[in-house]
Amino acid sequence: MKFGASYFGNRILRHVREDMKKMIDDGCNFVVHTMSEHDITYHSGTMIDIVKASREAGLEVFLDPWGVGRVFGGEAFSTFVKAYPDCRQRLNFPEGEIKIYKACLNTKTFRDHMVAWIELAAKTGAEGVFWDEPHLFFGEFAPLFGGKKMDIWGCTCGTCKDIFKEKYGYEMPLDFTDDVKSFRQMTIVSFLEFLSTKASRKGLKNSVCLFPTTDPRYGIFEWEKVAMIKNMYTFGSDPYWYAYKQDVVEFVKRVSEEVLMLCKKYNKEAQIWIQGYRVPAKREEEIKTAIDVAYNAGIRNIATWSFEGTDCMTYVRSERPEVVWQCVRTAYLKYKNR
Repeated sequence: MKFGASYFGNRILRHVREDMKKMIDDGCNFVVHTMSEHDITYHSGTMIDIVKASREAGLEVFLDPWGVGRVFGGEAFSTFVKAYPDCRQRLNFPEGEIKIYKACLNTKTFRDHMVAWIELAAKTGAEGVFWDEPHLFFGEFAPLFGGKKMDIWGCTCGTCKDIFKEKYGYEMPLDFTDDVKSFRQMTIVSFLEFLSTKASRKGLKNSVCLFPTTDPRYGIFEWEKVAMIKNMYTFGSDPYWYAYKQDVVEFVKRVSEEVLMLCKKYNKEAQIWIQGYRVPAKREEEIKTAIDVAYNAGIRNIATWSFEGTDCMTYVRSERPEVVWQCVRTAYLKYKNR
């Protein structure tokens, strides 16, 4: 049985050591450390020390490209899209340009940037990498159109237009057509194939987490396309019922069963993430329910975002973070030795 949590609370090594020991005591056997653009610029040596300390504590370590290029999940800024403006995603906006600071997944410059990230991840000694919620831009800018709804999506840059035309035999349309949806999905899948191949060659396990939806606006609408990627070791999703305003039992059960079905078909390890951020007061017990539901569905790799109810960050902190983590701890220890 595997239990873990994400961690981004600080970069002071003595505090990290204390927290990693606490994670062990509270039932965890793996940790996902975030490694943002800020980290690779200013904390590269520190990340090596943090991974070493985590492994010495007895935890398996995965690293997360938190907010890198603004195309992965995470509350982290990206300097890449400012330093390389030609590598930004372009939108289907014929009247002018809306600048969206997300990297285009098809550009060589961004892929080279990710290769450098992978090389540092391997240098730290981590066991694996965690590709968290890879996505392309989709939004609605109704105020720009007199209140009329209009779907705005990326990417329509020159590189993407060329790939689209080669694939489909005609110019990329501006409407959100079925071919556009398929192309966007293909872009993310190709990106994950590229990353997982590079990481695997460095001796790193690949883990991926998809949004808990098959809505094409998020990019991936056929999970199987990702689950079948050769070098993907772990496949999972994050049915955050508070965030999506869903019933905890139904949502976690449905997503867990879908993940497990695909993992059995393609021989992957199934992983489910439990929401431990922005948890409303007096609803913390639902965390125990969610872990029970995932376990009873057959999931044997469960993680929580994030450590100690995300007490370290005002923006996503739970209302009672200490109660949140106590619920996580209780549930983890309940199943730890089964």
